[in-house]
Amino acid sequence: MRAASAASDEPGPPLMQPDHGHVTRDDVIAGYRAVLARAPENDDVIEHHRCFEENIGLLTALVRSDECKARVDAFRHDGRGFHIEDLDEVAADFQRGDGERWRGRSLILPEWFETGLDPLGSDYYQQMLRLWEAITARKGYDPLLNEDTPEIADLDAIYKPAFYASGDSHFAGAQMMAMGHIIMRSDIRPGDRVLEYGAGFGQTALALARLGARVDTVDVNPHFCKAVATAAERYSADLNPHLGQFGFNPSGVNSAYSLIFFYESFHHCIEFNSLIPQLPSLLADPGKVILAGEPIFEQLCPDLPYLWGFRLDWENVAVMRIRGWLELGFQRDFLLALFARSGFACTHYSDPNSHWAQIYEFRQTA
Repeated sequence: MRAASAASDEPGPPLMQPDHGHVTRDDVIAGYRAVLARAPENDDVIEHHRCFEENIGLLTALVRSDECKARVDAFRHDGRGFHIEDLDEVAADFQRGDGERWRGRSLILPEWFETGLDPLGSDYYQQMLRLWEAITARKGYDPLLNEDTPEIADLDAIYKPAFYASGDSHFAGAQMMAMGHIIMRSDIRPGDRVLEYGAGFGQTALALARLGARVDTVDVNPHFCKAVATAAERYSADLNPHLGQFGFNPSGVNSAYSLIFFYESFHHCIEFNSLIPQLPSLLADPGKVILAGEPIFEQLCPDLPYLWGFRLDWENVAVMRIRGWLELGFQRDFLLALFARSGFACTHYSDPNSHWAQIYEFRQTA
């Protein structure tokens, strides 16, 4: 993932503007580094690749290249990976807290997996679902079934929700830093309306409601919705949980929300390509979308050898095997290009202390 730099109170330069016409010289150079881990050979090569009207076309062409296929093949045969057949052992060691023999290792993609398919095409999508089935030893992904967290029903929604229940001060501190960074970048004022997708216990949503915002949360887990309702009642906050999936609009009207945010949740949405175009209609003017705590990579690597897909590091595939969850990751330029298609420009706010506190802010440009 991208190395964190010092946080700043001033916004950094936009990472990518919406595509209007052809890709830029900087897009080509960044695409080469992300996919092929090198710079383009010369100016002629750069100009040749500027023929693409948008960055997604450029990135797709690069991942389909023989050079990229050779890179991914090298990941498969570098001697540090493990196979689908090892996953029961990997999961057992994860549950015992003994990951020494797997640390730094990644799942090797099956030989049938083709990284050169159109990343937004149906064949690639179905192939990813097939990979989910292979990793989880389950059939037919269903977020209502496979994103469940039944044990949260036994946690105290007021005194020990979420990270408080861990008893881990380092983990809790990092989570609180992330919450603070989201709140600081939210620009929310009393009376503004906010929507959080995949809210879990909704601790950040609760904080925004206590600041005077009117907050809706959406989650597929009824126990999480009950926990949010309990907290809202305890604090007399304008905080309203809703049972639903990504894209659900609790307000029932367009242009309702000044802020839509995802905290450690966007990477559980396999329908991201249909979700992103829905977001502009939900936003007020001005309004913005925040992604925080998301696994966003700068370059193809053994943990994420494609533009989007399951993270293959030993811990994430162990969690998938045990839980059945989706644990997606995204190459940064690819994800930003998808938002750009829907009229968003992005600003990145880093934080050196907590990887959960890395914020990608998307504002509409027109």
